[in-house]
Amino acid sequence: MDDVPWTSTPLVGRSTEMAALLSTVDDAKTRRAGAVLLSGDAGVGKTRLLDEVATGAHERGFGVLVGHCTDFGDAGLPYLPFSEIFGRLAGDRPDLVESVLKNFPAIGRLLPTHRLIGAQPVAQDGPIDRAALFDAVLGAFTALSTSEPLLVIVEDAHWADDATRDLIGFLITRLTAQRLSLVVSYRSDDLHRRHPLRRPIAEWSRNPRVRRVNLLPLDATESRSLLDSLLTEPLPEMDVRRILERAGGNAFFTEELVAASSMGDSAAVPPDLADLLLVRLDPLSDGARQVARVIAVAGRRVPHTLLTTVAGLPDSELDAALRELIDAHIIDVPGNASYYFRHALLAEAVYDDLLPGERVRQHASYVQALKDQTVAGTAAELAGHATRSHDLATAFEARVRAGEEAISVAAPQEALKHYEMALELLPNAAEDNTIDKTWLIAETAMAATLSSQHLRALKLLRKALADLPADSPKVQRAQLLLPLADIALIIDQDQEANEAATQALKLVADEPSTVFKAQVATLYARVSAGLGRSMEAERWAHKALEIAREAGQESAAGDAGITLAQLRRRAGDPATATRQMEEAAVRAQLTGDAAAEVRSRFLLGSIQYEEGDLQAAKATLATTCQRAGELGRQWAAYGFDARRTLGLVQFTLGEWDASTVTTQVDSGTPMASAAALRAIEFNVRSGRGDNAVADELEMLRKWWALDVILPITGLQPAVDAYRRSDRIAEAQKLIADVTTLCADIFQTELFTGRVRFSALGLQLLCHRAVGEPSAAKDLVEQGAELVAIGQTTAEKGLPPGRLLGVEGLSWLSRLEAEWERLRWLTGIDPPSPEEHVAVWQRTMESFGYGNVHEQAWSRARLADALRAAGRVAEANEQVTLAAETARALGAKPLLNELGGAEGPGLGGGALTARETEVLKLLAEGRTNRQLARELYISEKTVSVHVSNILGKLGVRSRTEAAAVARRDGLLG
Repeated sequence: MDDVPWTSTPLVGRSTEMAALLSTVDDAKTRRAGAVLLSGDAGVGKTRLLDEVATGAHERGFGVLVGHCTDFGDAGLPYLPFSEIFGRLAGDRPDLVESVLKNFPAIGRLLPTHRLIGAQPVAQDGPIDRAALFDAVLGAFTALSTSEPLLVIVEDAHWADDATRDLIGFLITRLTAQRLSLVVSYRSDDLHRRHPLRRPIAEWSRNPRVRRVNLLPLDATESRSLLDSLLTEPLPEMDVRRILERAGGNAFFTEELVAASSMGDSAAVPPDLADLLLVRLDPLSDGARQVARVIAVAGRRVPHTLLTTVAGLPDSELDAALRELIDAHIIDVPGNASYYFRHALLAEAVYDDLLPGERVRQHASYVQALKDQTVAGTAAELAGHATRSHDLATAFEARVRAGEEAISVAAPQEALKHYEMALELLPNAAEDNTIDKTWLIAETAMAATLSSQHLRALKLLRKALADLPADSPKVQRAQLLLPLADIALIIDQDQEANEAATQALKLVADEPSTVFKAQVATLYARVSAGLGRSMEAERWAHKALEIAREAGQESAAGDAGITLAQLRRRAGDPATATRQMEEAAVRAQLTGDAAAEVRSRFLLGSIQYEEGDLQAAKATLATTCQRAGELGRQWAAYGFDARRTLGLVQFTLGEWDASTVTTQVDSGTPMASAAALRAIEFNVRSGRGDNAVADELEMLRKWWALDVILPITGLQPAVDAYRRSDRIAEAQKLIADVTTLCADIFQTELFTGRVRFSALGLQLLCHRAVGEPSAAKDLVEQGAELVAIGQTTAEKGLPPGRLLGVEGLSWLSRLEAEWERLRWLTGIDPPSPEEHVAVWQRTMESFGYGNVHEQAWSRARLADALRAAGRVAEANEQVTLAAETARALGAKPLLNELGGAEGPGLGGGALTARETEVLKLLAEGRTNRQLARELYISEKTVSVHVSNILGKLGVRSRTEAAAVARRDGLLG
């Protein structure tokens, strides 16, 4: 096809965008690597602009590599654009690829020749560490750019799978001094609010080496210039205006409308775009239209060899049809290897226009070609064609193969889709099928778990166990019970986890020592530890190690070592636990045990967090998140837990903006995970004054029992929001509901979180004490109950030998300080000024381990106590420090509590008669308008009196003024 003339639409306008793209290319030539995110509506001209950029890069001595993302509809091939890039490079420059493979063998996993059905396995068979794959891609591009600067283009990223998006993000974060320029294009009109590309785009855009270029529709002048350049004969002005109006500045629509008009049938152009696109095919020969349909069934792009096989036409007829399609600008030929529709919308329109029987026959032709392996193809492609051609036996085998391939490159979401389809197709499997149903169910459950679809996995396993015949082999039943117990433990279904683990252990009791038996014993130890049976957990952890040694694979029980480290932590030996957990993480990474590695790293970060070493915890958890992502476990247990805990640690350290980034969600985030991350985000939002979080936490109630950490982390921000809105009864009910849920799940009323819950309850009582002086006695009685529960929990709510962590000790101090404050506000057995100052001083210092926001709030309360003790200068110092923190965090509620940016006015002197009168009405809850009406003065005068009162009493708010007035007998 070398003699086929290349035709292209002229580029109109776009000078600014072109300059921005070529500027990045020029920067790469001087070892300043960079990236461009090119966005625009479908058909606006992104591909045409990129053609010009590629030409410009070639003229500058660049090598240009182009890969495309494709919409497979259900589940596709991970890393498709990179497979295309290296596959095309292997065809054009095999010498280069051979060199790349020698230095970066992991690239072999992406080469189309490796991913084809029937391909020979490469030396490194089995799942690959995603970090190694990503490093290999970066290394390959870097190596290629040493001989000539490199421009890498990834088109249509709105269709990218999760794995491809992650790899693009990895490359962007590693752009430094390479001679490399990366351009990623996507349809902006496809990016709805929950599109999975939205969050990555936002993250990539924050990188200083990334530019964003948005391709807007052409303006009226540019559109007319484009139209004029397309016309071979002049059109009536009315037709021109009609085209411009309907095209709306979209270059593709303009092209199609002009093409239809040039065929003399402009009056018959239908309003629907699909119909409009199909008009382009009407003047073509039957052979050309048939070839267009064959290409459309393949997708937007088809290799020459595959098209030749499926079309079933003599070479001369096929060449003539292709030439006709190219001349009509229906398809393009970027090289000698493949053909593709110039516009995806046109490919979709042609496909949709096929009759059902035509589609089935064409898909069947593709299936036959792929099955015979006479042409290149992947399992994902075969699965899609086989499903649509109703060849269900072939579709089943291809789905299983595609699922395995997706898992091997750390793409569990795609694997889950393939496996679930395979399960549906299992009854249609061939008679000689060798794929075991139990294995397939377990693999599907694993993929679901890795995608944070825990309930989905449990439902599948429960049904499989229920359907299992009573006389089925013991090991087969245990193979289903093992993942069931594991998943149930993850989501706090402790009873089901215990029953499943216990039953599995009994079923394998008489079996010889095998890896599977060691895994059962390991999980039983973990379940026992989770239920507080420490001695039994330790015994079975050692037993699991013994079984694994007997089976000749001690690494199979690596998780048992992590359980033993956990038990050391619970026994009050965090130093030993930390050392053992670090060793377990290294050991798991070396042996390739992804689950054990992520679990050990997360638990190490948890220990550091509990010990108050927040900086170390942040670093460990960030590493855990990174490794979980590289291993395809970002939504699985411990991988997701690391992300959630990292967000909480960042909030605690006062890194609120970073916490917000960590907890961002998109449409690719599983719903349960999204709910949990929102609860973490509530802390920042509430801290900045967003009271909507209280009602939003209620809306998430359906997730509480599934993930008890969600209401625990969302409780305080919601309570604070209720308190600010003066919805105290709802706040108290919320605390009661979360307390009841925790007691039920933890099987004890003395869980450690109750110390904090009690302190929050006391804060609410203090709030009520200001506005409900008549209820003082009842409030103090309620407060006494709360402080007693909190103190009892601190003394008896931990296992023997386990001490309360620094966070728990801080909240215990806050609990006791709020108790002193409540009695100070009510005047019932109040503390002395010195005692009041001392308890808040101790609380403020206790939060100094790194809890920035809570320490600032404690400073505000300490300032209250200092002023009441007459130590005004010291109070002002605490207010200044707290205000600095509040401003840095954007914590408006705290800043308001402190009296604004400058802190409270501190005045002196006795109240005047009028001020005393205003104070009495103020204490009764009157607003400024009500005060003005009752005293027959203006609201402005009332505001002046209120300001004077606050200054003379040394307080910051009307409610605090009322409390001080009652305490000091100023109301007469």
